[in-house]
Amino acid sequence: MRALLVAVALSVAACTEPAPPSDPAAPAAPETPSADAATDALLAVLTPIVSAEIGQPIRFEPENVTIRDGWAYVVGRPQQPDGAAIDWTTTALASRYEHGAMDTGGSTHVLLKQENSAWRVVTHVIAPTDVAWLSWPAEYGVPADVLGIPAE
Repeated sequence: MRALLVAVALSVAACTEPAPPSDPAAPAAPETPSADAATDALLAVLTPIVSAEIGQPIRFEPENVTIRDGWAYVVGRPQQPDGAAIDWTTTALASRYEHGAMDTGGSTHVLLKQENSAWRVVTHVIAPTDVAWLSWPAEYGVPADVLGIPAE
């Protein structure tokens, strides 16, 4: 029995990776902003603008975020601050909603540009019924692939 326990212990030890040596004199790796921190910075800029157009406080739930070469493209859905769906009939966009001039899902597309280390909203569209962002490369100079549009 003792031989079996020793064999199991040796097998476990052989399969376990050794801990990397710690060197207190080694410099710490420089920290780069996490994807979450970068997204949070974008949301801090775009949320008040989208909220103002909707006419009520919102929480913006990003579904896709692309950041590259000083451009950011964020696709997501505005929600009530508690995370519940927005009742569009109670917003500043109620007429658009009631006349079918907006996508009922509320998908929102926001283009941002980084200038002097600060993000600014270039343009946005709330609940479009078409692909409004297709013209943004020509209008604003954003690379098409940042928007997920194949290069021509």
